[in-house]
Amino acid sequence: MAHKPRLEKKVAHSILSDKSQKVALTHQEVLDEAMTRLTEEINLSCPEGAEYGAEELWGVLLYAAAHQTTIQQACRALDKTPHPNTVRGALTPLPLSQVEPALNELLTDTWPKHLLHKSLEIAIDLKLVPYYGEVPPGEKDFLLSGPARRGTTTFFGYASIYVIKNNKRFTLALAALRRSEGLDGVLRRLLQRFADLDGRIKCLYLDRQFYSVRVLRFVIEERDLPLVMAARKAGQTGGIKGLIARKGPGSHTYTVRSQQDGQITLQIAVVGKYLKGRWGKHGRVRYAYVVHRFPFALSSLFDKYRSHFGIESSHRLWEEGRGRTASRCAVLRRLLVGLAVLLHNLWVFLKWDMVSWPRRGGRRVFHNLFPFRQLRFFLCEALEELFGVVCHVVIPGPPD
Repeated sequence: MAHKPRLEKKVAHSILSDKSQKVALTHQEVLDEAMTRLTEEINLSCPEGAEYGAEELWGVLLYAAAHQTTIQQACRALDKTPHPNTVRGALTPLPLSQVEPALNELLTDTWPKHLLHKSLEIAIDLKLVPYYGEVPPGEKDFLLSGPARRGTTTFFGYASIYVIKNNKRFTLALAALRRSEGLDGVLRRLLQRFADLDGRIKCLYLDRQFYSVRVLRFVIEERDLPLVMAARKAGQTGGIKGLIARKGPGSHTYTVRSQQDGQITLQIAVVGKYLKGRWGKHGRVRYAYVVHRFPFALSSLFDKYRSHFGIESSHRLWEEGRGRTASRCAVLRRLLVGLAVLLHNLWVFLKWDMVSWPRRGGRRVFHNLFPFRQLRFFLCEALEELFGVVCHVVIPGPPD
């Protein structure tokens, strides 16, 4: 797949020494990189003769994402931008079926070129975004029900496939969940996207939310993929808890049953770990994982899985770069989530490519100099320079 031109590194890094030299990365370069990708991949139409263009529309959306605010508030903060209704109206003509593929194409332009050259350990995780209000007629298939959280039991769900390579986490694709297709359906779409990119799987890590007979049958029996998945510890004496209590650490055979989907026999690996004060607890705890053709030693299972579903999860950073909306427009909601993922990918790439020293054995990346919030600050500063800032409030005159 052909990649678009990337940022050019103009001078040697001077972050740590001579401040008179040009810094490695500027706020304008961050905005240019984001804006170029967006305007080339997704075409926002403007009326003939309009005083604004796609740059103004994307600028509002990026400002809302960087500030974690709404389009309304972004237009109030910036001076030379279209009306909020104009921005929202420009998104309406976009076909929903084309938004997701376009966003995934954008993600491919924020990776290092060599990322997919070898077989990779990939992970697929779920992200739930709360939704409030009535269900839109065309959105019922995308709305999921779940335990109450943040004052609602209704959510939009997004599944993402990502890779951690040399401590760099890149999201490879994003897909909205549909109730009609189920979790195995969204897995098919994500894995097909990975195959279309000529990606090869060394091991697939799945979150325990995928733990079901249908998903396990698809991954193990139909696709025969190397797999690790956290097993649900349901029940008190039976199930996985009973297996752990009876047999302890090791690899054991276990059958998962479902009234709707039948049953499947699995290999369950039980791993014991001492907490040693982690999370303020002590003692020994046991973890259970579904494994299939695991390509590493079982002694590394706990650390391997934890590295893909740990506290460094990119979903927390997505929330810092996701614009807010109460709109029922499906396209707008997809774009705001997609922008958050794009900004996270862009941040990871820029750290590796620009805020680093090349050296033998791998780059030295200065993570503390460019946190994700710094990318957001850069975007806000560049957009405020471009469009200006509203610095006063006009008070209406007294009533007659």
